[in-house]
Amino acid sequence: MPTFAISDPHGHSLQLRRALATIPLQDPSTQLVLLGDYIDRGPDSLGVLELVRQALHDYPDQVTALAGNHDRWFLDWLDGDDDDLNWLMNDIDLSTVKSLLDPMALARALGHEDPTSDASSLDGPTMNHNIKAAVRARHGELIAWMRALPLVHETTSHVFVHAGVDEEAGDLWRHGTPEHVFTEKFPATTGPMLIGKRIVAGHVGTALLHGRGRRGEPQTHGVFADEGHLYIDGSVETTGLLNVLRIDDDGAWSETAMGPG
Repeated sequence: MPTFAISDPHGHSLQLRRALATIPLQDPSTQLVLLGDYIDRGPDSLGVLELVRQALHDYPDQVTALAGNHDRWFLDWLDGDDDDLNWLMNDIDLSTVKSLLDPMALARALGHEDPTSDASSLDGPTMNHNIKAAVRARHGELIAWMRALPLVHETTSHVFVHAGVDEEAGDLWRHGTPEHVFTEKFPATTGPMLIGKRIVAGHVGTALLHGRGRRGEPQTHGVFADEGHLYIDGSVETTGLLNVLRIDDDGAWSETAMGPG
């Protein structure tokens, strides 16, 4: 009964589509856990969300999708004060917003009728309010689905989570971990198994965990493994590669890196 895990597709729907095509979900014993950060940094956040939802719809007993910090920050932006422009200002070139709104809807939210222009003469809070209202109006069902995403998935041998848990809490990690730690823990914990199960997480690019090689050697973006952890975020936004982790019943694991085509 293999379990596959994918994390941090960050708006890269081509890589995620190719990755999903390699996972034998037609076999009912196969499990897939998606570790979050579906949006931001890439050109097709909506496409990634739709792929994840479709996988859940097609294989509800085999696919689990967790929330990541970028997914939660997006929801916090929708719920927040219009004066708080932080999320919108960090949406480089409005890539996430543009995946959620067609050009004319975005133009009207920006206060004009030119779908080729991202300019706006509106004050920041008004522009922010308009964009949020347009996103909510077009994607109410999707937003409700995102709000319901769990933060952690546990099997008999592994804990799957976007960022990490409070490992010092030992067997009481579920109760001892503050909610934000599940999606935002940094730096990543490495070393021996402290909670009785191996942790599978994304969030932190594995190059940071592998460390830089000798001078002139490229960084390694593949899965980082130690006794207690498997970290799988290959930084698709810079490498173009999405790591797919396979874990077998005996705990043995393997990886595949999927590019856009």
